[in-house]
Amino acid sequence: MKISIDFGHPYFDSKDIFNLTLNDLNDFYGDENEVNRLNLFFVLEASLHRFQRENSLKAAARCAFFMAYYLFIALTPPASWELAEFYIDRALEWDETPEYSQWKKNIDEGN
Repeated sequence: MKISIDFGHPYFDSKDIFNLTLNDLNDFYGDENEVNRLNLFFVLEASLHRFQRENSLKAAARCAFFMAYYLFIALTPPASWELAEFYIDRALEWDETPEYSQWKKNIDEGN
């Protein structure tokens, strides 16, 4: 799925969040400028809040998983481990899947 930043609609729809893959995040990070790389995190954050408000916890979990991955692998800001851990814990709280559990283990190993 091709990711684009749309300031008029700065959210992922539920359908899109489930079609999104880690490769899509990686491709976006590789293709975009620094500002859009950061903007993607905020689109994910806004989407997470929207899914929570709508009580769409599986979509919120998927979004939190992507946020954890993107912080830990792509952005790696200061405290990336702690930030990623926070989001992967939320993902597992809302939808405990083997994929999220495996990434929890990866994150716990540190970067």
